[in-house]
Amino acid sequence: MFFDSLLYDATSRDTKSYNQMAVEVKSTHGVEISGQGIDQRFNKGAQKYIQELISEQLSSQVFQSIEAGWSKHFNRVIIKDATKFDLSENLKEILPSFGGSASMAGVCIQYEFDVKSGEVNDLSIQPAKTSDSKDAMQTIDFVQAGDLTIRDLGYFVLDYFKKIKKKGAFFLSRLNTKVLVYQDKEGKLQKLDFAKLYQEMTSGKIQRHDMKAYIGEQEKFPVRLIIELMPDEVVAKRLQKINKFNKKKGHQTSEEYKARARFNLFITDITEEMLDGETIAKIYRIRWQVELIFKAWKSVFGMDNIKQMKYERLMCLLGARLLLILINWEMFMIERAYQYKQTGKLLSIHKCLQTLKEGSAKLRSILTSGCKGLKKWFKWVEETFCSKHWLEKKKNKLGFEEIMCLNIL
Repeated sequence: MFFDSLLYDATSRDTKSYNQMAVEVKSTHGVEISGQGIDQRFNKGAQKYIQELISEQLSSQVFQSIEAGWSKHFNRVIIKDATKFDLSENLKEILPSFGGSASMAGVCIQYEFDVKSGEVNDLSIQPAKTSDSKDAMQTIDFVQAGDLTIRDLGYFVLDYFKKIKKKGAFFLSRLNTKVLVYQDKEGKLQKLDFAKLYQEMTSGKIQRHDMKAYIGEQEKFPVRLIIELMPDEVVAKRLQKINKFNKKKGHQTSEEYKARARFNLFITDITEEMLDGETIAKIYRIRWQVELIFKAWKSVFGMDNIKQMKYERLMCLLGARLLLILINWEMFMIERAYQYKQTGKLLSIHKCLQTLKEGSAKLRSILTSGCKGLKKWFKWVEETFCSKHWLEKKKNKLGFEEIMCLNIL
C-alpha cells in the first residue's frame, strides 16, 4: 500500500498533499490513515526500501541491442550526463547547490546508459554541488573492455582517459579549452598553434584535420585529435557568450581561446582502421540523446516539479519517479530494438514515454491487482507504439537514426 501510494504521487503531474494521499489509500485499499500517519511513513527505512527497489530493477534489466553500422565495433556505447534542478532552501544543508541567483538547495541526478541496448549503468541522486569530474573517477568501474564512452566537457579528466585506455575500452570527448596540445615535430613535441592552423586550413580550404597529438602539460598523453573548422556565425556566437561571461567575472577572453573557438575539437583513442574522422565527429552528436531523455523526465514525468517537503519524502518521491521511468524506459528500449529489426525504423523517445506516462494509471491498476492483465498491457504497448510513434527526420539535420546507421569502414 505504501508503494502504491508512492506510485499515485509519482504518476501525477503535481506533488500530492498528505491528505490527498490519505484519501487515495482509503479509496483504493479501504484503509483509514491520517495525513500525519503518512508523513511518519517517510523515514530512513522507507528511503532505503525505495533505493533497494531501484537497485533490484537495475540488476535485473532485460535488454536487446541494436547492432548497426559503426556500433558493431563496440560492446556498448555508453553516454553519461547529469540533470540538475533547484529545491526549496529547507534542504540546503543536506542537498547544497552552488547558489548564486538560484536556490541554495538543489539535486543532481547522474545518468549513464548504453545507446545500443538502453541498459542503465548508473542512476544516482546527489547534491547539485557535486562535480561531474569527480563523478567520472568515482564510477569508472562501470566501464568494461570494448566499451565506447562518450562524455561532455564536464567529465573531462585526463586520468579518466588514461584508465579507460588501460581497461581496453574507448573514449570520445570534446577537448577542454584549457588543456595544452602538442604535436611531434621531428622527434620533438611542440605546442600546437591554433591561430596558424586556422590560416592553413582556410587557405587550403580544408574542413577537417585528423592527427596524432599529445595533451597535458606534465605527462603528455597520446590521443587522436579530430579538428573541424566551424562556420563564422557559430564562432561569433561562441565568442559573444564567453565575452559576456568574462566581462561579468572581470576577465578578458584570451587570444588562445579565440583561436580555439574556430574549431570543434574531439579527442579519442578509436583507431583510423576502425572509424574515419568524419564518422567520429558525427557519432559525438548522439550524446544529445541524453538531453532528450532529461527533457522527457521533466516535461513528461515532472521530475523537477517538487514542492517544499522533508528530505526523506523527497528521496522516496524522486526514487519512485525514477523507478517508474526505469520500467517505462526498459519497455521502450525492448520494443525499439524489436521494431528496428522488423522495420528498419526507430521509435521516438518522447512520443513513447509520453504515451507510457499517460497509461501509468492502467499499469498501477495492474500492479495492485496482482499483475492481472499484464500480458494485455504489453500487447497494448506494442500495438500503440507501431502507430504514430516513429522518430521523425528533421530537414537538413543528421538525426539519431542516420548516425546509428552510419556505415563502418
